[in-house]
Amino acid sequence: MAPTLCSKCSTLRFYDLFNDDVIFHPDLNSLVQSAKKCECCNLWWTQVQRTCTTEDIAACQAKKLPANAVKSSDNGDFRIYLRGEWHPAGTASVPDQIWLSCGVLVSARGHDAPTKLQTHLAVFSDPASPAGALFAGRYSTSAHNPEYYATFAKMTLAACRKGHGVCNQACPPGARQMPTRVIDVGDQTLPAAKRVTRIVLTKDIKQPQPYTALSYCWGRGTQAMLNDKNFADFLKLLPESKLSKTHIEAIDLTRLLGIRYLWIDALCIIQGNQKDWESESKRMASVYGNAELTIIAGRTADSGLGFLTNNYLTTKKHPKPVPMKVGPHPHTGEGPDLGIVYLTIQRGKSVGPVDTRGWCFQEALLSNRSLIFGEDQVSYQCRLHTRYEDGCVDLDTSKREQSLTSLNPGTKQEVLRRWYQMLVSFTPRALTEPHDIFACIVSVALITHGVLKARYLAGLWECDMPRGLLWKSRWSYTSRKHFLPIEKPLASPFTKRPGEVPGKPVIRAPSWSWAYVTGPVFWDTNPRIESKWVDVKNICIRPRDSKGLWTNQSGAGNPDVLHMPALELQLFGKAVQVRCTNVLKKKTPLTPEGIMLELTKPAPSGKAAPAPSGPAKPNYIALGYFDFPSDPRPANIWCLPVVAHEGLLLTRDGKGKFHRVGWFAVQDGKQFEGVKETAVDLV
Repeated sequence: MAPTLCSKCSTLRFYDLFNDDVIFHPDLNSLVQSAKKCECCNLWWTQVQRTCTTEDIAACQAKKLPANAVKSSDNGDFRIYLRGEWHPAGTASVPDQIWLSCGVLVSARGHDAPTKLQTHLAVFSDPASPAGALFAGRYSTSAHNPEYYATFAKMTLAACRKGHGVCNQACPPGARQMPTRVIDVGDQTLPAAKRVTRIVLTKDIKQPQPYTALSYCWGRGTQAMLNDKNFADFLKLLPESKLSKTHIEAIDLTRLLGIRYLWIDALCIIQGNQKDWESESKRMASVYGNAELTIIAGRTADSGLGFLTNNYLTTKKHPKPVPMKVGPHPHTGEGPDLGIVYLTIQRGKSVGPVDTRGWCFQEALLSNRSLIFGEDQVSYQCRLHTRYEDGCVDLDTSKREQSLTSLNPGTKQEVLRRWYQMLVSFTPRALTEPHDIFACIVSVALITHGVLKARYLAGLWECDMPRGLLWKSRWSYTSRKHFLPIEKPLASPFTKRPGEVPGKPVIRAPSWSWAYVTGPVFWDTNPRIESKWVDVKNICIRPRDSKGLWTNQSGAGNPDVLHMPALELQLFGKAVQVRCTNVLKKKTPLTPEGIMLELTKPAPSGKAAPAPSGPAKPNYIALGYFDFPSDPRPANIWCLPVVAHEGLLLTRDGKGKFHRVGWFAVQDGKQFEGVKETAVDLV
């Protein structure tokens, strides 16, 4: 059915708007009235309300100038203008779009100021239309070009195979190592009725073959899974009717791409078999790194829902796209009429629920090529760029080139910096089974170990222990609007571990490890001050072992260890006992809110302190930040300087062992000078 358009919208052409302001409505009130009947004006009015403040909208409707505005014939233009923006295909990080502006203002000093209202709509075309060759944006939903994802997938993968040398170098076909098991989606040369879908052992495949890998959220919809009982049956036939919708759609998409093999964890790892799970968990770098393509089912949180169908309009509740005439070529003005394009609210780039799950993190990080079914649109990411369905191309390769899986790993300091930055992105993610915290990044740890050659101690690298120990909560230190506070990890609702109660706190790492908590944490990775982590004069702790080992515990240090609930560090440091005062230091742009700490007794010094004259002034030694501020304060609190200006807040148990409870910033370093170095056992 043709949309209902007003006389203005029915005659507008993109060519007339390109790089030129065209009057759309005499004022904002006219647009509001037209929006009641015209679908295009309604789309614009919806976008104005979505993106502009109520104050600015009210000012434009009242045609009210600010107090400092120049009152002249050139000011106070409250007409609504449109201007088109077009880019040759594949050259812009924003889609083709049309801008709306209203309320041209000039300040009292005569300088141009931004217009009072400004917003935009994205432009897309249908792939087979005359405009499709010129406008790169596409739009695939359940109601508009629902099958376009297949065209997009084939086109982007073929272009990457043909022209991206760095992507082909990362995963050369002849050197590809296949997973232990894959799903054979059937011989594509046979009729559909004769194809057999089954699990195959790759040792029986003569030469390595291309395969896809699936990254997705299990949810409650994962049905048929590989186990010891059905293993022999699945080698003969994998019953597609019993699979979850996401698994079925991944099989269908793999067939559409002309690829015969597919890897899905639920069907290629023997579920319930601990030995097989541990073995396969350590091979994720190979599984995803060697895949021809990783299919990321980002937009759904449950595998029973599938991922190919884009219900963007339904979930976002936006007005549907509206058509607009193009006219001739917008840049040259030559050639035939190009038919129509469509205007729509610009879609976001969010991946979706998959981006909140712990296991999916390394799957995306380790992949060389990914087809991402995001919340609003499909995108293709490789080592060279990210291309979006709406026509945007993100040429910023820093995310890929500076990742831990880069072909050029860089210096040890660069790798350490990337490790911490990776953890900053990883720690906000959720895990159904909290004890998987090390298992779901084990492949990344193995890659990092290949460069650092250092022991891996419960998520920290022995070659950088001072910085590794000083992790901090992003909630307490940065913005409380954007981050949740860290918490104690809770047992899985499905836990069968002895002594664990579903939903109750569990211990999955030593107290000094970032893995002891759940939630967003961060480290200081500023390269300008990186020397403070390597300058011996600045470091205040040292290992007790004469060989420089921070722990002598048996079995410690292997990067492929999947569980590390307990690990003791043996070190020397200047630990002093302190007490909390009632003084809170308020949050500033540079420091978070903290509690002032003072010594329980004066530190020994070589000289007698002079008698105080007048009222004694507070002499705070440190500003403390507890990891769990709402918990009761420990019975005893200790400050252990790690570097000259920062350290760990500890508490001491009945066995003399120290546990981390937070961190502190030094306020008076002189009070630590007289403290003798003592042995500290940190658990």
